[in-house]
Amino acid sequence: MIDDVLGIIVLAVVASLAKTGEVDLLNVVYLILSATGFLLGSILLGKFFNKGFGVVADRLQTRGALLIPAMTFALIMAFLANIIHLEAILGAFAAGLVLDETDQRKELDQQVMPIADLMVPIFFVTVGAKADFGVLNPAVAANREGLVIAVFLIAVAIIGKVVTGWAVFGQPGINRLAIGVGMIPRGEVGLVFAGIGSASGVLGKPLEAAIIMMVILTTFIAPPLLQLALNSPKGNDGITPAEVPAVE
Repeated sequence: MIDDVLGIIVLAVVASLAKTGEVDLLNVVYLILSATGFLLGSILLGKFFNKGFGVVADRLQTRGALLIPAMTFALIMAFLANIIHLEAILGAFAAGLVLDETDQRKELDQQVMPIADLMVPIFFVTVGAKADFGVLNPAVAANREGLVIAVFLIAVAIIGKVVTGWAVFGQPGINRLAIGVGMIPRGEVGLVFAGIGSASGVLGKPLEAAIIMMVILTTFIAPPLLQLALNSPKGNDGITPAEVPAVE
């Protein structure tokens, strides 16, 4: 979650700079502080939001009594983020953090799931279809720079997460290798970044294609690597694989 939060803050800053076309130090500081404050304020709001959300949901005598106020809240948060010159995804992400703390979380997840099953594949296909993977063709000399970037992103995505897994502490018997491998997949957030970056003109075609390739490869290689990590004693604190707690 911290990884996504930092990424979204960086995205908000870069996208705003792309719109203005200039780098203003005061504007950068404002964007960083406003994005950070927006997220922290949303987390604090969650402590007071729970009761009000439950009251509104109880008074709605209709189907989707949880879904309607939840979607409305997410849209309002996205609108508020846009007002202060941040990306709408920051508001939607903050709304998710708040809704995740409500007592009706499990029931809300069940109501959202059919919408996600319909919209998420459309989003993935739309973003992927816009990418021009021909720019990664190594036979063309002009494309080799983009190919190098793609290889670099994939290497950093894998190595960075595996190394991060070894930083976990505080509990004995943790399979740190499995934790690191389990964090390798870069899914919807990476594609959201690619989509917004492409639309705002921040990303060129080679970099956009490189990001999408990184998301695809990390998603597919993580399951077999995770299985190997769970079956391997490496990364465990001197215990056998059978004693390693399951990693969700």
